[in-house]
Amino acid sequence: MSFKVPTVGVEEEYQLVDPQSGALIPNCKEVMRTIRRNGGSEEAHSEIQHELHLNQIEMASDVCSSLEEVRDALTQTRRMLIDAARSNESELASAGTNPLPIPADEALTPKDRYQAMTDRYQQIARDLFIFGCHVHVAMEDRELGIQVMNRCRRWLPILQAITANSPFWDGVDTGYASYRRELWAQWPMAGPPAHFDSLADYQSCVDDLVACGAIKDESFLYWDIRLPTRVPTIEFRAADVMTRVEETVGYVGMIRAIVMLAVSEEELGKPIAPIRPSVLSYAIWHAARYGMNDQLVDPESCEMVPASELLNRLMTALDPALKATGEARPVEAFANELIKSGTGADRQRRGGELSSVVASVVSETVPSAILA
Repeated sequence: MSFKVPTVGVEEEYQLVDPQSGALIPNCKEVMRTIRRNGGSEEAHSEIQHELHLNQIEMASDVCSSLEEVRDALTQTRRMLIDAARSNESELASAGTNPLPIPADEALTPKDRYQAMTDRYQQIARDLFIFGCHVHVAMEDRELGIQVMNRCRRWLPILQAITANSPFWDGVDTGYASYRRELWAQWPMAGPPAHFDSLADYQSCVDDLVACGAIKDESFLYWDIRLPTRVPTIEFRAADVMTRVEETVGYVGMIRAIVMLAVSEEELGKPIAPIRPSVLSYAIWHAARYGMNDQLVDPESCEMVPASELLNRLMTALDPALKATGEARPVEAFANELIKSGTGADRQRRGGELSSVVASVVSETVPSAILA
């Protein structure tokens, strides 16, 4: 196999929380004003954005050519956001949900797109206090992108399991490793993408969705893997935002290698094993329910296997691509830590009272490079 190492980008959605109670607080406007007053986010190599609710704030990195650039962007951006949050009597927390009771006030971001979404989807939108991590990998050829998307679907369950970081919701332990996924799955255009025979088949699906009123345009597709309309990438959207910078760095490297493997297999004409949509949907639900603490479903073989075994299958498949990048170590370290200590959800459950859980998340959100 031959591999070309593509560029990548990462987006993280963060919580703004009260330093004492750990509850979400809607001061995104104030934090963004502080960032602008301090000269913006250019030095952090990222863009800072609003999200649906004002207790959320999002970063989108510049295009990165290496995992070291990803690490630098995350570290510098988190440093800037932490400083700005603390200047406005709040803290930054990186986890898929906030463990404490959800806010009584909606505090929606006053933006036409968000207002339209809330008007249409009502309670689903009002409850959407969730925080994700999205990874972009360069994909200039959309026809190739469709086939890469087809080939990557099989890994969605293990990707859901390893990034699980939202066990608590509205003051209770939900029993899920990623309850964020269950909240997000209510969205009509969420979930795994279908298998498409070609770009024309995909475009026909988009046209049908527009015609029936499901979406306004292609940008309103929110599948776990999608081809964005604004940038020439393939985007992976299913992950909870992870708490530690090194987790995100390892995950970005893993996604990049998955795409590289899929491109190489497509170029070699390797057949794609068929995956039933219902099997894939169940496998992803099962991964969100149990994380790395139970057996998982391999949707390609329909086997139930230990979570560590499914992760090992992924790492074995990715080994040639990871070696080609010259940056296998952060990905291997991420995988090894998952086997050793579990996911962010596991750490949260070991955190004690819910306010203490938030405090631990806040502490771990701070990049190790700036702890001193």
